[in-house]
Amino acid sequence: MRAFIFILFISLFLKTNSIHAQNNVGKFGLEIVNPKIGLNVGGYRGRTPETDGLFNQGVSGFGQIYFPFQMAIDYRKNFSDTISEPNEYNNRVFLIRSSALFHLIDNGSYAFGLAIQFSWLLFNEFYIEYQLSPSYIEATKESAPDLNSGFNLHHYVSLSKPITNYLSLSLGIVHISNAGLSNQKGSNHDLMSIGFKFNF
Repeated sequence: MRAFIFILFISLFLKTNSIHAQNNVGKFGLEIVNPKIGLNVGGYRGRTPETDGLFNQGVSGFGQIYFPFQMAIDYRKNFSDTISEPNEYNNRVFLIRSSALFHLIDNGSYAFGLAIQFSWLLFNEFYIEYQLSPSYIEATKESAPDLNSGFNLHHYVSLSKPITNYLSLSLGIVHISNAGLSNQKGSNHDLMSIGFKFNF
C-alpha cells in the first residue's frame, strides 16, 4: 500500500510539473518584420584626462537602418502566423536584431559599421537594449585626443518603449573605444542620447 501511495504521489507530482512546463514552454524563431530606422542625438564628451567632464562638448548622433528580420524568443503560445505587428518589438520577450549604422560628430568626424542588438522585455513594454558594433572611425584633427581614425567598438545601452505601432522612444548612452584590442591609438568617446525608431 505504501508503495502504491508513493508511486501515485510521484506520478501526480510529475504530471503537475509537466503541465506547468507546457504552459511556459518557449520557442525560438526567425521572423520577417517591417523595415525600421532609428535616429539618436545628444551631447557628447571625451574620456581622456583633457576632456573628461559633462556631456557638453558638442552634439553627436547616429542613425540606423535595421534589416527586415529578427530572431525572437517568446512563449510558444504567443507565436502565430499573423503578419500583424502591434509595434516594433511585437511584444517579444527577447530579440536579436541587426542593423547598419552611421555615426556623425559635429567636428566632422564620422563612423560606420554593422551592429547586432539584443532587446530584453522588462515590464509593460519597456525594453532594455544592448548594441555592439565594430566600427570604422574617420576622425578630424579637431576631434583629438578623444577620437582617432581606425577600427573601434561602438557600445550602446538604452531603455526603450514603443509609443505607437510606428514609433518608439529610447534614452541611452553610447561608448566608442578600441577596448585595447589593437596597438593603435584608439578613441574614448561617450554620447548621451535620446532616440526615435520608426517602424514602417
